[in-house]
Amino acid sequence: MAFEEKPLSTTIDWENVEKNRVRMIYGQGQAVYWRGCNVTVYEKDSEGNDQTRMLVSMPNGEGLIQPGDKLYVTHGQVTEKVTES
Repeated sequence: MAFEEKPLSTTIDWENVEKNRVRMIYGQGQAVYWRGCNVTVYEKDSEGNDQTRMLVSMPNGEGLIQPGDKLYVTHGQVTEKVTES
């Protein structure tokens, strides 16, 4: 399942989230929220091939990252939340 980014809709207390420089987030089924970031998505396509894409027009967003996918996040603020299964 490909990573699906969405506009940031969740209310996060960003004052309690540290500033980010560089962070690689490995998918474990968690929700990821970012603000003011540069985000690159590393994922597998439907045939299992590696795909890389930059979220150029989405400095603020959120998404559910699955095992096997990764997010490379620079600048801004980013936080994760484990989702209930």
